[in-house]
Amino acid sequence: MTTPPSTPERTATPIIDPPALHVVMPAGLPATAYSARMIEALRRTGTGMTVHALPGPHPGVDPSAILAADVALSRMPDGAPVLLDGNALFNLAASLPAEDRRLRFIVLLERVRWTDPALTPEEAAVHRNLEQGALALVRRVVVPDDAVAAEVQALGVRPERLVRAADDDAGARALADALTAA
Repeated sequence: MTTPPSTPERTATPIIDPPALHVVMPAGLPATAYSARMIEALRRTGTGMTVHALPGPHPGVDPSAILAADVALSRMPDGAPVLLDGNALFNLAASLPAEDRRLRFIVLLERVRWTDPALTPEEAAVHRNLEQGALALVRRVVVPDDAVAAEVQALGVRPERLVRAADDDAGARALADALTAA
């Protein structure tokens, strides 16, 4: 009896390690949005990332965005840092409680949405509760200025979880530090 020639065992070694940072943001986010500017500032520092773009209108609630968020988050590796755009929070609200212990969430929040004057009092209350609940489940909240920081603290976010970061190179370094600390 002859034995088949042995073949060397193959191990999969990637040529380039996949980026550890995951970014979840609306697909149609304008380039002028705070999150888009911060992501570009991070890229200029050489930070690698995988961007997961959610369909649908934002900051409104959209079933296709909720499904896309659920799928994207479920496929991320345990312990991954995940940068969330604040405009996507309403579509992530249901997924965050299921994933907040497994993933390291950080939110880029240009402004709170529940204070929008176009909302009825009932809509504002719903938005406030959703924002407050979502922000309670993230490790850090990155904001552009003291005014937004004050609004976020009014929702119960402790000051040590807040990071003030302008959309420039210094802000990108502050964000990178927050990602490392989260």
